[in-house]
Amino acid sequence: MADATLLVDTSFLGDVLCAEPAVRVAAEKFGGDVDFLTSPGGGQMLRNHPQLREVIVYDKRKADKGLLGMLRIAKRLRHKKYARVICSHRSWRTALLLKLAKIPVRIAFDNAAAKWIYTELIEYRTDLHEIERNLQLLGGGEWTRPQMHPSADEIAKAAQLVGGLDQFLAIAPGSIWATKRWPEQYFAGVAATALRHGLAVVLLGGPDDRMLNNRIYTSAVVQALNPKTPILDLSGKTNLRESYAVIKQAAVVVSNDSAPMHMAVAAGVPVVAVFCSTVPSFGFAPRGEQDVVLEIEENLDCRPCGMHGHPSCPEGHFHCGTLVTVERVMRDVWQRLPDFEHQQTIQV
Repeated sequence: MADATLLVDTSFLGDVLCAEPAVRVAAEKFGGDVDFLTSPGGGQMLRNHPQLREVIVYDKRKADKGLLGMLRIAKRLRHKKYARVICSHRSWRTALLLKLAKIPVRIAFDNAAAKWIYTELIEYRTDLHEIERNLQLLGGGEWTRPQMHPSADEIAKAAQLVGGLDQFLAIAPGSIWATKRWPEQYFAGVAATALRHGLAVVLLGGPDDRMLNNRIYTSAVVQALNPKTPILDLSGKTNLRESYAVIKQAAVVVSNDSAPMHMAVAAGVPVVAVFCSTVPSFGFAPRGEQDVVLEIEENLDCRPCGMHGHPSCPEGHFHCGTLVTVERVMRDVWQRLPDFEHQQTIQV
């Protein structure tokens, strides 16, 4: 207990998964117990991790909202008497929480909000991938795939959900930010093209993606006319580890710059990622050998328009999304399916 280490990231799901390699490095570097403080969604990402003693959920928007919730979590952390905390999240709320938790060694990035609260600051390297950036907090390290650890039951459920599909294209069209979402009619076009050529499609997403996926599903079926293979909509039917287990069975994943993209990287499945308002140089692009990022070929003065995105295009045209075509995406999908039985007859 006296030499326990706490890692902290309560931000977006993709960010949490990019912090996972730090768990393994911390366990090797410090020994002792390692815990991780994260959001409810992040807890789903990290649960069952063999090198984590405990995943502590900080539900800052609901159950632990406000000062009372923060004080409650801080008290819980104080009782664990951590020797150190490694914080990749850069918010002032997180900084204050860790100060209240009275953890003696508090390590964070030098661009963190309320950075004076921390005892050690590490340079935030904009030239590194987010995974490598997070490893800087532990002394450095090379990019490595993040890991997720679904249970045997979750793997079995995923296999049952896609049972009977020999090969399928997984499509994850959702994102919290509208300007990170490639237009839904383009995703529908990708799905329809796959179905016309005999490649099954599985739509992924959470409960909030059900309406979006339903529209894509309906449009794809209409466009494909008489689909040769099925299309399944699993939105809201899986937790994050079950979604990961589904992704692991996919032939290719098409996604936005979003959490499913990072999950596909973790699964080692080829990713065709469409970056709209964000850019790979932010440090979140997929790095697998067969992964590819597609983005607008023209230079836009307004791109990137922010680190995360916006509820709508600030310029009103959304060229960074609409000018990436279905044909470009499908060309890269087919290139990642060299053994697909209909490959010789496919017209992009």
